[in-house]
Amino acid sequence: MGKVAFNQLFSNLETYVNPALKTTVLVLSYGQNKARCQVKEFYGRTFEKSWEQLFAFYRSLPSNIAYYRIDLITEEQTLSFEELLESIDEVKRNNYIPFGIRVEGFKKRLFLKEELVANAILIPSKEHIVGKNRPQLQFSEKNFKNYIKRKYNVEEYTMNYLLKSTIHTFKTQAFFIENDTTYELLSDDIGNQVRVIEETNFQENLDLVIERGANYLLDQLDETGKFIYGYFPCYDSQINNYNSIRHFSSLYALFEAAEFLADKKMIQSGLEGLLWGFEHLSEVNQGEFLIKDFDKGVIEYKLGAQAMAILAAAKYTQITGDTQFFENMKTLTHTIEKIFLTKENETIHVFDENLKIKEQFRIIYYDGEALFSMLRAYELMKDEEIFAICKRLMSHFVKHNYEKYNDHWLSYAVNEFLKHEEQDEYYKFGLKNALNRLNFIEKRDTAYPTMLELLTAAAKMILKLEVYDNRQKVISDADFQDAKNRIFEVMEHRAHHEMVTGVMFPEFAMYFKAPYKIEYGFFARHDRFRMRIDDAEHFLSGFVNFRMLMNGSE
Repeated sequence: MGKVAFNQLFSNLETYVNPALKTTVLVLSYGQNKARCQVKEFYGRTFEKSWEQLFAFYRSLPSNIAYYRIDLITEEQTLSFEELLESIDEVKRNNYIPFGIRVEGFKKRLFLKEELVANAILIPSKEHIVGKNRPQLQFSEKNFKNYIKRKYNVEEYTMNYLLKSTIHTFKTQAFFIENDTTYELLSDDIGNQVRVIEETNFQENLDLVIERGANYLLDQLDETGKFIYGYFPCYDSQINNYNSIRHFSSLYALFEAAEFLADKKMIQSGLEGLLWGFEHLSEVNQGEFLIKDFDKGVIEYKLGAQAMAILAAAKYTQITGDTQFFENMKTLTHTIEKIFLTKENETIHVFDENLKIKEQFRIIYYDGEALFSMLRAYELMKDEEIFAICKRLMSHFVKHNYEKYNDHWLSYAVNEFLKHEEQDEYYKFGLKNALNRLNFIEKRDTAYPTMLELLTAAAKMILKLEVYDNRQKVISDADFQDAKNRIFEVMEHRAHHEMVTGVMFPEFAMYFKAPYKIEYGFFARHDRFRMRIDDAEHFLSGFVNFRMLMNGSE
């Protein structure tokens, strides 16, 4: 970074100085993307004094630093250690820390909120279950001491000094510099602090996230066609499970992105993934062609796995014209009809290794996945037997009010079904599936990529409804316009929200152990920043479909 860029940063940050603070604190984070960044703080009575120290230190650094981030403390609240623990305990979700922590007294210590979460300094109680109860966050003494050793190069034998120290929680204004480009960072109240993304630069950032995110997912495919299943990035630990549904659904998302990007290499790698999946994740059991999965080492067969294998193969076929998977798709579909669908058109979700029913119902996703995938197979093969199965399912879902589930796969499925057969009741079903949950979707503060998927499918459906001859039998003109406006409004809000809360931009990735592995991937903050292939799948599918819809490609 040149002196001109640094001087510009001086001016940018100076405007955010809070004169009510007795000490001006600047924090410099810097590093290369092969390892966790270094963080150093600078204290001064004035902004100029702090800046002089920071600039002198910056000039001493080697020239191969990949990126820098500078934070200026703009707000502080002083409290005791006991009050700090109370504030931490009030945090509703794991890793949603909205403040940094500064310690004054016998020892000086400072932790940006990114340091706190990326080094697991604050951890949930043993009783915490993700999505079920509050995390009851507390200090991890081990992780605290380990990070002190790394950051300050001193052994911390006890945390007792915190009891007698002055504690400050703080917020910052920050700027991130990469390749001589400066990004202003915007902080929210749930822990996110990434580049400012607004109407003027949203599409540019969306295209960047799709391209880099798709290549992140591509990088998870090894040369055999099997995925690296995921990471917990705080300590670069791999998730060693595997899941057939997520293997094929991630390939589907990769093919969607490859089609959007016109990336032939990505398509070829996805083909290797399909071939590996059909070779290693399928088998014939009692004459039935099945996709197998494992539950604690025991084989089980899931409706969703059958569906996702069909869907990934269908997407590959659609974008390449290569029909080598027609037989697989047809056989998987007939297996669904024969053993996963009853004469009463009820689905069976899971069989055991002996093809005995293990669970009639496991998760609503499987139903929409089955219908959506078979519709895609029908579109390619024009096999009326397949469409007859689809119609049985669609009628069953409408009759039994499946719109109550507000599921994104059902949204995909009904939009797809309407390509082939339009009926008033199908449109009503699709509208209810989306509209009944719009307020919740709009207000949800966490990243939740399937919500964007649901809305993009609903938006495509409502554009079909707009030119449907019997539209007024489905919805009045006034209500239609309100519904259309509302769906598009909330969809655009979710697209922005997912980007700023779920994308691992470099300005955040730099605090984790191996930034180069995770940059522009996608994470679940509440679950130890989990980065599984299916997280990438849902974000990518939502972003790609949103981008194409807004571009008039759908």
